[in-house]
Amino acid sequence: MQISEDVHNYMENLVGQVLARTEYTEIFDNDQLADLACLALIQLRPVYIRHDIDFLSTLSEKRLLTLKQYAETAVEAAKGMILDDRRKNRQDEFPVIFTKPRFDEDAELEWFEKPILKKG
Repeated sequence: MQISEDVHNYMENLVGQVLARTEYTEIFDNDQLADLACLALIQLRPVYIRHDIDFLSTLSEKRLLTLKQYAETAVEAAKGMILDDRRKNRQDEFPVIFTKPRFDEDAELEWFEKPILKKG
């Protein structure tokens, strides 16, 4: 099994449909569209599925419309971040270099990093 081929996040399809509209393709270049997709998907709960047809056959139209609205809202929020890109107006040309790694092996995991199932 190849997880990247057999399983995918359906929200990627919905975000892609929003970004394929001319209101986005005429304004943003490919790099910005990729950034928009990432920023939008970060805001959305993933819906992992194997086959679109099986998923859509069991999904109510009301739920599908809700998921589409979530995707549109997330893309619209991401659009604001791309249009107001703070990286464009930087005054400093100096790279930031960290001398010590900030990762602490002994640090407790955040709530979202902890496995859902606990060992027996």
